[in-house]
Amino acid sequence: MATVLAAQLAQIAAKSSNPLDLKAQKKAHSQSLLFDQHVAASQDYDTIYQVCFEGYLELCGLDKRFSDFARSIFSEQSKREERSQMTAAQNKELDAVLESFLGLVGVRLLLKPALKAVEWLVRRFRVHEHNVQFLVFTFLPYHTMPIFATLLSILPKILPPVLKFLHPYTESFACPPRHTIVYTATNNQSLFAAFNNYVLGVCRVGQDYPGILSYWATIATEALAGAIDQSISGRRKVQRQKEEDVLLRILPVLNEGLAMRQVPDLRVGCYMILTVLASKIDLEDTVLAAMMEAVVINWTPSTTHAGLICMAVLAQQRQSTRLPKKVFKAIRAVDSLGNDLKVLNEQYRVDNLTLGLVIGILDRLHKDEDAYQLSFVRTAIETHLMSTHNISVAVKSILATADKSKPAHEGQLDIQGHLADLILRLVGSKEVGTVVQDTIKDTKIDMEHLETKLQVVLRPANELHSQAIKDVDMDDTENQSQAEDLQKLASHIPTRTAYEISFLSHSESYVFGSLANALGVALSSSSTLRTFSEFPVLRKSLAMTEPLFLSFFVRYWCGPYPDASRAAAIACVGDFFEGTEITTDVQFLFPYVLYALADPATVVRRAIAELVMKLAPLYTEKDDKGIRQKDRSILGLDNIYGPGSATKGISWLLNDEASRFVREILIPSLEECCLDELYISQVLTSSLNGSDHGKAPQTLQKELKKSTRAALLNYLSSHDINTSLYAVKLRLLSILNGVNKVGNTSKSKALLPLLTALETQDENTIKEQCKKEQVDESQFMDKVAKIVSPSDREGIRILQRMIALDGVSPPRSLRKAAFHRIREAWPSMKHEMQLSMSATLLDLAVKSPVKLPAHDAHSEAMDILRNVSLSSEVLLSFIEGLPTLSPTLEDGPGNPKRRRMSHGYVEGQHTMSSAAVEAPLRHITTVLELVAASKAGTSSRLMKGLFQVLTDLQHSKGKNGMELAYLQSLVLSSMYQVVESSKNSSDSPIDRTAVRADLIIDCFRTTTSPQVQQGALLLMSSLARVLPDLIIHSIMPVFTFMGTSILRQTDDYSTHVVDQTIDSVIPPLVATLHRQKGGPLVGASELLLSFAAAFEHIPIHRRKTLFSSLIDKLGAEDFLFALLILLLDRYADDQSVMEFVQHFAGHYSPLIQLKTMDKYLEVALDSLKPKPTISGHLLALDDGHSRASIVLNLLSLPPQIFRGHRLISRTAKLLLTTGQDADQLRQVYARLVQQTLLLADQVQPYKKCKYHPSLVFGAVLTWITVSKACDEILDALLNLLSLEESINSLETLLNQGNDSVQRQVLKSLEHRISTDKTGTIAAQQGCVKFLSELTLVLEKSPDPLLRLAAMSCVDRIIEKYGKKDVDRLTDVVKIIASDRCLGAEVPRLRVMALLCLATSVEVMGDAIIPVIPEALPKATDHLKSSLDGERVDVALHNTVYSFLGALFLYIPWIVTGQYLDRVLTISYESANSDLQVKCNESRTDVLDLVAKRTEPHECFAALLRTLDIAMAEGQEAVGEYLKVFSVAIERQPKSVIAKQSQNLLSIFLGAFDLRRIQCSPRTDESYEDGEIDEVEQSVNEVAIKMIYKLNDASFRPMFVKMLEWATTTVKGKERKGKIYRQITWYTFLNTFFDTLQSIVTSYASYIIENAAEVLDTISTDTVDSITLWNRVISTLHSSFTYDQDNFWQSPTHFSTISTPLLAQLSKAPHLPSLATLIPCITALAVAADSSEHHKSLNAALLAYMRSEEPAVRLAAVQCEMSLTEKLGEEWLSLLPEMLPFISEAQEDDDEKVEREVARWIVKIEGILGESLDSMLL
Repeated sequence: MATVLAAQLAQIAAKSSNPLDLKAQKKAHSQSLLFDQHVAASQDYDTIYQVCFEGYLELCGLDKRFSDFARSIFSEQSKREERSQMTAAQNKELDAVLESFLGLVGVRLLLKPALKAVEWLVRRFRVHEHNVQFLVFTFLPYHTMPIFATLLSILPKILPPVLKFLHPYTESFACPPRHTIVYTATNNQSLFAAFNNYVLGVCRVGQDYPGILSYWATIATEALAGAIDQSISGRRKVQRQKEEDVLLRILPVLNEGLAMRQVPDLRVGCYMILTVLASKIDLEDTVLAAMMEAVVINWTPSTTHAGLICMAVLAQQRQSTRLPKKVFKAIRAVDSLGNDLKVLNEQYRVDNLTLGLVIGILDRLHKDEDAYQLSFVRTAIETHLMSTHNISVAVKSILATADKSKPAHEGQLDIQGHLADLILRLVGSKEVGTVVQDTIKDTKIDMEHLETKLQVVLRPANELHSQAIKDVDMDDTENQSQAEDLQKLASHIPTRTAYEISFLSHSESYVFGSLANALGVALSSSSTLRTFSEFPVLRKSLAMTEPLFLSFFVRYWCGPYPDASRAAAIACVGDFFEGTEITTDVQFLFPYVLYALADPATVVRRAIAELVMKLAPLYTEKDDKGIRQKDRSILGLDNIYGPGSATKGISWLLNDEASRFVREILIPSLEECCLDELYISQVLTSSLNGSDHGKAPQTLQKELKKSTRAALLNYLSSHDINTSLYAVKLRLLSILNGVNKVGNTSKSKALLPLLTALETQDENTIKEQCKKEQVDESQFMDKVAKIVSPSDREGIRILQRMIALDGVSPPRSLRKAAFHRIREAWPSMKHEMQLSMSATLLDLAVKSPVKLPAHDAHSEAMDILRNVSLSSEVLLSFIEGLPTLSPTLEDGPGNPKRRRMSHGYVEGQHTMSSAAVEAPLRHITTVLELVAASKAGTSSRLMKGLFQVLTDLQHSKGKNGMELAYLQSLVLSSMYQVVESSKNSSDSPIDRTAVRADLIIDCFRTTTSPQVQQGALLLMSSLARVLPDLIIHSIMPVFTFMGTSILRQTDDYSTHVVDQTIDSVIPPLVATLHRQKGGPLVGASELLLSFAAAFEHIPIHRRKTLFSSLIDKLGAEDFLFALLILLLDRYADDQSVMEFVQHFAGHYSPLIQLKTMDKYLEVALDSLKPKPTISGHLLALDDGHSRASIVLNLLSLPPQIFRGHRLISRTAKLLLTTGQDADQLRQVYARLVQQTLLLADQVQPYKKCKYHPSLVFGAVLTWITVSKACDEILDALLNLLSLEESINSLETLLNQGNDSVQRQVLKSLEHRISTDKTGTIAAQQGCVKFLSELTLVLEKSPDPLLRLAAMSCVDRIIEKYGKKDVDRLTDVVKIIASDRCLGAEVPRLRVMALLCLATSVEVMGDAIIPVIPEALPKATDHLKSSLDGERVDVALHNTVYSFLGALFLYIPWIVTGQYLDRVLTISYESANSDLQVKCNESRTDVLDLVAKRTEPHECFAALLRTLDIAMAEGQEAVGEYLKVFSVAIERQPKSVIAKQSQNLLSIFLGAFDLRRIQCSPRTDESYEDGEIDEVEQSVNEVAIKMIYKLNDASFRPMFVKMLEWATTTVKGKERKGKIYRQITWYTFLNTFFDTLQSIVTSYASYIIENAAEVLDTISTDTVDSITLWNRVISTLHSSFTYDQDNFWQSPTHFSTISTPLLAQLSKAPHLPSLATLIPCITALAVAADSSEHHKSLNAALLAYMRSEEPAVRLAAVQCEMSLTEKLGEEWLSLLPEMLPFISEAQEDDDEKVEREVARWIVKIEGILGESLDSMLL
């Protein structure tokens, strides 16, 4: 429970805010989308609101829906709202408002105003914390943009679970890649569901936009595809379950998405998802059918294309080919379905969908009676929209439908005829004929019966031949049946008509339909056809006097009937002419003959060709007898199209003209017409145009007289106008529209009546007639509109009237065709007609679509204006006709500030003003868009008008506060194009008086729109190239405003604009600045300052490119230094600026960088003058800031530049060359060194004072700091060049006579040599050669500091390169060892000299020997002097030892005798001087080298000679002495130690005598007892080390001499001295026996007697005696303990020592402790392992138990108890002897004795295992 509670408390703490945590509140307040954290933290809510509210107002201008938020989240009250103080209900309501705004603003997040508005939501309402999920989803479509990374940077650390995938990117501030989002949506169902809900939510409230929907669609589609792929499993049941889970996850989204008809893009996304589901999941047909119905339920024209793709995929996955009824109806209702499927077929499989449509059409053919749909079936099959298999299925369905069809009754559609025509076309098709014929062969339908039923031959001739014999017997029976059917039909047809004169009349015929059905039946045989032609109602007998008979067949073959039937009708007319004398002119047939010759069906064309051949004899110039034929009366002259005006309007041909038409045009072309349906059109068009205008090949031209051509044109035009058949009109128009003007007769003039007639005709009537004749209405109207030629004023006027809707309302299809014709004819229209037409089009375009009678007129007019080429005159007329906004906006508030702060205006007056200016704004916007998009918009004639428009816009904006950014950007863009065009054309210069630079600048200054700013800058940059003198004097304010506006933009286009501005403006500006008196820098400082001020706001990735472009255009040599100074001065505390400046400067060549630094240092020098010149223009020296801080800030850059690795490498490469640049670089480098030295010189006089008191500007300048900065510059500068180059430069500098500079140079050189890693031969030679210069400095310079710097430099050179040329080092080393250096009075010189000598010893080795006699005495003297003063000179002390260490390390044999004695003597003194740790370390290191490196005899001899001195100096000195002695012994082999045994013995005896020397007598200088003990212990340890290296033969003599020394009486102080020596001796012996143990037990024979004597004779009345007694006892104890050779069992040895040893018990009352005695006796008993020895010991002890002294008795009892415990039963073998004494002791008078006896008894009992009570009784 505690863990759960802790976790809950942690969550609460994470989500809660502490109002007292000011740091956390400040951090939260600094979270911003627009500003850096440090800037945002300093802003209050009033400032933030002001910035964000401006963006909000701009959004309101773009979309009025934003205005609703003015009362809530963007009200003045919102500045005081705190979410933490609101209730849960209030916060929930606020969340709804915030999310509504976010959803609405999502489409515009890349616009600056939108980001400003969202900034308010972040800063004030903390949407990034409280509405994280909605905010992230709003920004998610822009996840690759920098703004998304900014958003991630302000999100809380703890994200909602849905957004956990963003956590890695919130830490790195990187944009998540797309695949990460897709992967998360695939695997994280919560994210997938949340994003779906978000998208559906914004769609419900109408806040959707294409970007979010397309992004959602792609993410959702890929996520579902991934989820389905993951569901694949080897177990079908498991896979099925996972697929169902995927479906359940997405189906609710699809249901709601497909139901939103008003959101087409959402539906398209749902189609994509359905496509993926159908492709990847095996769905049942019922599910797929339901999906298909869902797709088509609410689809719209805009979603049809995507819907068809989805339908194609779904249909492809179904097993059944039949489409659901709803689906079929919806798809068939799509306009241009065939074309859409053709397009889709290029990328998708549509064969199943197409097959379903074909089957559906065939199934509903009887019900719909719409034969036009069969054209889709034919198109689908012939264009291969289906696979071969599906084509076979479709053909079988067609055959089955035809087999089930029944003959049509009156008023019904002749389905059989249309199906027969379709099958015939498919059989004869080149594309699919083979497949169709194969299908017919394989079908199970009785083809013979079907052919009979359809009255067509479907099978090939070879198949029919086999059936011929069988068919002969059946013909008569079948013909008889058909005749009976014809008689039945005839019975329903009247025998005459009262009003019918011509079936081509415009009146409706009530008998034509019945006759057409009867003809269809009669065509089955020649007999029935003859019967039909004799019907009374046709009045065949009057065929030459009235057109009724012939007009019926004409109308039939021009109607929507099967091809075979129409061919048969033509044949009937031919048969009539063959059997009848023709007495009239039948030229009314010519238009219909042309119609048939252009028919797509070959059978029809061949039939009409035969008819023409039969008519040919009627139109010969002469008859068979050669007599010229007379003109005949024209059949139908008065009634061919009825009795009305239609017939009267016909222009008939003369007989000669008709004859020539037939002979010269028709007959020669018949054969080609049979082969090509287009041939007649080409021939006739060429013939009418004549040779002057003919465009067809010469072989097609039939030259006719102009009058004949004119008559023929009028003739055909009149028939086209007056015929009642739209199909004929359409086909004739296809021919006539290719005709140009014939004489004075134009095609347009001849056909205009048709256009005017259709203009006033009822739209529904036209639609019905087109449907009845199966004519495409739009195609027909397009042909009608093409009547008007571009040069026909009247025709153009009619078209203009049609589109303008002035009093007439033409059919929509005709109006649409008029628009299309205007677009086509526009390029050929005359200028005045274009002007007039463009005015009409503009009027339609600028009107509100709602106010137009036809809504499509607006879009059509705009489409034409945008897609045709508008001349400059037209554009100029548009501009001159623009309304002005200023009078319209007089009522708007004039104060922009008041407008911004007044919410009443936003809600009320702004709406009224928008309504008032809506029409003018639309007009202006339209015109400006056209000008911007037109090629003619580049004409310079437009410039003045465009400036007037810009003036009006700027005035209106400034007066009324309206944001007209889009219009301004259009104007500026147009003017930019004009100026750009004028650069390449000298023929149209710009009117200088029209250009107003002040207006452009004002426009740039007053706008907040980035687009306007970009346009203004581009225009200014372009004008600067064309008219620089007009622009250049006004350009400076532009750069000032650029720094606060466009330079802060992050988009690429803004970058391009700035680059263009710089490229265009800077060069002429620089040229102008160079002509000014003050020089270019004075004028350019303002420009550079503008860019420097904007630096922190410029996006990081743009900074380098921008400033590079600026400096490159200004000139890096002249202006780069100024920019660097301005940046560093303005951002002195910003380290990132310093880094940028270094990186930016490094972009240029080494020569440019050095020149820049030269001028840079010149400014620094100038700033130190009382009256600065150039620095005054770049630095704020008089603004109250300290010049010290400014100068120091400036001096921080040069070292960084000079130390740049890239500059160093590039400089080195350049100096390797021999060109001019290398020489120039050396010169600039020399000037830089001089500048640096000069700067150092100016600082030097004041360096001794901490502050400079005489500066007129009153600032406190820390000259020491400035001097250090100068030193750093010089050091970096010297390191810039290679070492050899630097040395060559230094040779000149060293001769300038300035010690300070020389010192700094030498210090820099020293550092440079020490850090140089190249080690080149040139560097080595240069350094060694430079030693001669340094030698001169050391010899002649009186300045000790300079000599010090020179020695430091010498030391570095010797260290790095001395071994390369040792001989050249001797001279300089001698100087160093002389009185000029080593013997100098200045301590620092001595120290440096010693260091240098130490280095020289290491490098030179034996070559330095000539210097040692002079150097070593001075060194030891300096070592002595470092210890003699009041304070130890640590530096000198340590450096001497450094020198000595080098000597002992490299040439140790040189230091011997007195030199070595002096070194050791002074070292003893140093050891006892209580120095620092480093001093001690330096000394001990040297002493260690003495022990290791010097010769053994020299070392031991020197140690022997200096032993007394060491002991006299003190315990510390003796300690180091012994360390040297110990190391020397350890270092040497046994043979050497044996040879030096005499010296060693002398040293040890001298060391052993320390106690005697220090204690007899004792003085204040004597050692303490503890110190003596420590020294003796150290001596003993060294002695043991020596013993290890000696054999017994070598050591025994030494041992004997030591014993003699210890037992010999010292003269004058016999007793005392002897005791002290014996104490030391036995201390050694104790260590000796303890360390070497049993090895040296035999040596005890030498000391037995002396030990016994000491025990017998020593008294215990003094401390020294007791000390000696203890040492003897301890020594004996050690000897007893390690006896392994039975040495002490010897009676001689035992008896000699046991008696005096046991006698010591009698001294118990006088001894301080028995702690050593009793163990010693016990050890003796153990060593003397003998019953006899034990009895003697026991007897002596029992005797002491009866002593008179209680202390003696007690000691005896304790000793017995120790022996009992140690020896156990072995000792208790003497118990019988002990019992009486024990009994007596139990009754002892001393309680202590009694108590100890009791303890002894207990121990005995414990060993024996029985009680002693019975024994003691």
